[in-house]
Amino acid sequence: MAYTAIIGMEVHVELGTNSKMFCRCVNNPTAASPNTHICDICLGHPGTLPLANKEAIIETVRIGKALGCSIRELSKFDRKHYFYPDLPKGYQISQYDEPVAENGAMTLDMTLTDNHRPEAPISITRAHLEEDTAKLLHDTDGSTLVDFNRSGVPLVEIVTGPDFQSGAEAKLYCQELRTMLRFLEVSDADMEKGQMRCEANISVQETDSFDIVDGLVVPRPGVTLNNKVELKNLNSFKAVERGIAFEIARQTQMIEDEQPWIQQTRGWDEDKGETVMQREKENSADYRYFPEPDIPPFHPAEIAGTFSLGELPQAKRARFHEEYGFSFADAHILGATKALGAFTEQVMSELVEWLHSLPEVKGASDEIAEQHKTRAAKLTSGWIINKLLSHVDSIKEVKISPENFAEFIALIYTSKINSTNAQKLLADMLAAGTNIDPSHIMEEKGYGQVQDSAALQRVVEEVILNYPDQVAQYKNGKEGIIKFLIGMAMKATEGTGDPNMLEELLKKQLS
Repeated sequence: MAYTAIIGMEVHVELGTNSKMFCRCVNNPTAASPNTHICDICLGHPGTLPLANKEAIIETVRIGKALGCSIRELSKFDRKHYFYPDLPKGYQISQYDEPVAENGAMTLDMTLTDNHRPEAPISITRAHLEEDTAKLLHDTDGSTLVDFNRSGVPLVEIVTGPDFQSGAEAKLYCQELRTMLRFLEVSDADMEKGQMRCEANISVQETDSFDIVDGLVVPRPGVTLNNKVELKNLNSFKAVERGIAFEIARQTQMIEDEQPWIQQTRGWDEDKGETVMQREKENSADYRYFPEPDIPPFHPAEIAGTFSLGELPQAKRARFHEEYGFSFADAHILGATKALGAFTEQVMSELVEWLHSLPEVKGASDEIAEQHKTRAAKLTSGWIINKLLSHVDSIKEVKISPENFAEFIALIYTSKINSTNAQKLLADMLAAGTNIDPSHIMEEKGYGQVQDSAALQRVVEEVILNYPDQVAQYKNGKEGIIKFLIGMAMKATEGTGDPNMLEELLKKQLS
């Protein structure tokens, strides 16, 4: 018997607004001291009146537009009723049938994974705005405390259609979503801090027993579908993939064993590597939704006004690959944030001009940009990603201008400085705290490569004299030993000798 997994995702995102969703309290859910950013509205006191946060509505519209959603002309808030200690007023202000944004889409590029389909089209059902709940803190003595700093924090819930076919697709979707949210600067979307919480809805069915119509799973005539399971506690991208894979395997085995299951919520236990039962899952009717009487309907598009999203991450990485020659993996990193993308783009533009100004590189600017694209892109991405970003938490901390960083790359590109000394030069540029010309530092500290043939000839003669055994091996046909001799020559020059010139001189001397 063949089976098919039906997977949909619900992702909750805490917005980084200054204040909470329905009151003026500071939006700081991770404050060191519990219950310090609270008021009567956060605590659900009777008679309090909520006032919607305009900034949160604007950010939700921007998220919706970035996901390709249509923005409703008229939207409203609703009361979602349930009883739980983290919700003192007995209901959550959320949105039900008239969300801010709906009917969007995202296409996942799976070509860099071992997924069975290269592209995964994912429909976005809705993006709606609500308030977060308080946070329960379970003590070692078995008691439970409640911290209301998180209560009322603006929360956007993004719901997809049942379009995922594997945990790998769900994982990549969550990663792409986090990249987009950070790019829009609406949330840090840090999963470890609970700023982005991913939940999966999973059901395994017999293949060809259902159809998906307008985002709904519809059983074929005579078929009773298995219940879905909502999976929570997915606190990392790895957990999203592993949790879904385990649940698919668990449900498949239950079908094979002819064991039915109720609609339920399960949690992912990272230590055990399995899902565990939490509670029976409610239906929407159980929440007794009705319109929030204290907040009038509103016009999201009018509140947000006219704005431009700019070039979004997926489009930027595709252009970085095509225009500058970055690998897809490097383009993904370099185009992830506005600041890093802008810095990279300016470096690449300035680098062409620097190469054009140097006698070692021939041709017009447009010819240099095309002919040297692959090598220049690989060199630039390597130094930005592996070296520059390893020294800082964010590109915004870097005081080096794109122009001077491009000059730095040009010095390496044209072999005016070797890799070892280039790392020293970069450290000096960062330590300066201000924008400094790399050529001046290189000359001042003697980091540049020695290309004086007479001086290098003397070094070569000294190396040949000091290492007669290796010289004899080379002359007897062991050509690989030349690397050792070059290394000794580089050591003698304290890393400043031009390795290409040293190799040429050694081979000429030993021929």
